[in-house]
Amino acid sequence: MRPRRLIRHTRSWIATIGGASVALMALALLGIAPSAEEAYAVPFGGTPKTSVFQETVSSVTHTLFLPVVAREYEPLVPTVFGIQTYGGLHLPTAGLTLAQQARAYWIRSDIWWAGVEPTDRLPKDYQFAFYDASFLSATRAGFQLVVTIWGNPSWAATYVNGPIDKVDIGEFVEFVGTVVERYDGDGWEDAPGSPVIDYWEFYNEPDNGSRLAAERGGAYWGHFGADYARMLCTVYPVIKDANPRAQVALGGLAYDWFEDQNGPFVRKFLDDVLAAGGGNCFDVMNFHYYPAFESTWSPYGPGLSGKANYLRNKLAQYGIVNKPMICTETGWFSHHTNIPSTPEIQSRYVIKLFAQSIASDLGLSIWFSWIDPGPFYGDFGLLTQDLQPKSAFYAYRIAAKVLGRASFRRALSSSELGSPALEGYLLATPDGRDLYVLWSNDEVTRTVTLPILTAHITDMYGNLAATVIDRDDGWVDGRIRLSVGPNPVYVEAMP
Repeated sequence: MRPRRLIRHTRSWIATIGGASVALMALALLGIAPSAEEAYAVPFGGTPKTSVFQETVSSVTHTLFLPVVAREYEPLVPTVFGIQTYGGLHLPTAGLTLAQQARAYWIRSDIWWAGVEPTDRLPKDYQFAFYDASFLSATRAGFQLVVTIWGNPSWAATYVNGPIDKVDIGEFVEFVGTVVERYDGDGWEDAPGSPVIDYWEFYNEPDNGSRLAAERGGAYWGHFGADYARMLCTVYPVIKDANPRAQVALGGLAYDWFEDQNGPFVRKFLDDVLAAGGGNCFDVMNFHYYPAFESTWSPYGPGLSGKANYLRNKLAQYGIVNKPMICTETGWFSHHTNIPSTPEIQSRYVIKLFAQSIASDLGLSIWFSWIDPGPFYGDFGLLTQDLQPKSAFYAYRIAAKVLGRASFRRALSSSELGSPALEGYLLATPDGRDLYVLWSNDEVTRTVTLPILTAHITDMYGNLAATVIDRDDGWVDGRIRLSVGPNPVYVEAMP
C-alpha cells in the first residue's frame, strides 16, 4: 500500500470500511426487444402571440427527419426536464444539438473510476481526457450535468460496481476528491475549459442485491446498506471541501421489483442506509420510477407522485424531512412485444411523468433514455439509434417549453374533474394566466368543466386543436366544457 496522498489540503483520511460492499449499474426492469422506429418530420407554424405555445406541430408524416439548421437555437432555461445519455457528449453520436432543440436542461452522464485510474496511480497520472472533452461539450452547450460515479477498477474491488474490498477506502476517497475538484470551476486544478458539475451520485440503483447482476457489471450494494452509508459518509466531507456547492445525491434507487417479488432489488436497503446514519451524508434523495409498477404506489398518489410521497414518508420515519428529491430515471418505450405500447403511448408518458415530477416538487427528472439504448433495454429513447426523433421527442419539446416554464399551483381533485379516472394539474403561465394539463388514465373520453371564459386547447405535440369560449355550450356561466381522453391536452386561459 503506497502512502496516502493529498488532493487539495492536508486531510485526515478515514479508516477502512470493514466488510463487503456492493455494486452498481442499472439492470433493466423489463426485457424489451428493439424495433425500428419511423422518424417524424414536423413543420412549425406560429400561434397567437399571447400564447405560451410559440410553435405548433402542424402535421406528422412518415418521412425522414432532417435537423432544422435555419432556426436559431433558443437558449436553455432552468427546468426539471432532463435526459439520460451514454458515451461521450463531445461525440456526434450524442446528439447534443437535438437535445438543445428538445429543450432538455439536465443531462445525466457518468464517470468510470476504472477509466480514469485503470491501475493504482497518483492523481497527476489519472486519465481524464475523455471525460474532460465530454463534460466541457455539455456545459458549453448550456446543459447542467448530474454525474454518476461508478465502475470500480479490478485492483480496487471484486465487483465492478460493488464494495471497494481490495484496498483501503481512502483510494476511492482520493479519486472522488480529485474528480470533484477538477470539475468545480474554481480555477484551481480545473479541467481544460473549467466545466462545472455540482450534482454527483454514487452508483446506479445500488439497492440491487443480485450476485449474478454483479458478475455482469451491475450494482451489488443491496445487502450492504450500512456499508454503503459508511462509504457516503467517508466521501461526503471531501466532496464538500473540494466544492462547497456540490450536491451529493443518493444513488438512484430502483426501489421496485424486490427480491420477495422475484426481482433483484433489496427492499430494506434504504432502511439500512438510513439506520446507519446515511441520511446525514447525502443532500438529495434520488429514486427511479417506471409506470410498470404504478399499482404499487397508487395508494400514495398518482403514478410517479405516489412513489415520491411514499419515499418522503420513509425518510420522515428516520427524522429526515424537507430533503430535496430528484428522479434520475423514468420513462416508457415506444414498442414492446409483450406489453402493448406505441409511439403515441410513449408520447403520453412524456407529459404524464414530467407533470407528476413537477407536482411532486422534484428538482429534476431524467427521461430514460435520450437515444434507444439497444436490444437489452429496448426502445425507451426519444431518438432512434441513428438519431432520428420519435414523436415523443416533439411531445418532450412542447412539454419542456410549456410545463417547464410554468409555475405549479396544485393538483386537481376528482370532484373538480368529474371522474377519478381523470388526472389534471393547474399551473400558471409566466404572465400569470391559468394553464391546465389534463388526461384520462383509461381509454374513455369524458367532459371536463373548467372556470375559464376563453381557452386555447393544444394537443401533446403542440397542435392548436380548438379555441373554446364560454358560450359555445349554449350557456354563459363563466365556464368552458371540453372533452379529455387518454392523450394529454394543454388548456391555456386567454385574455
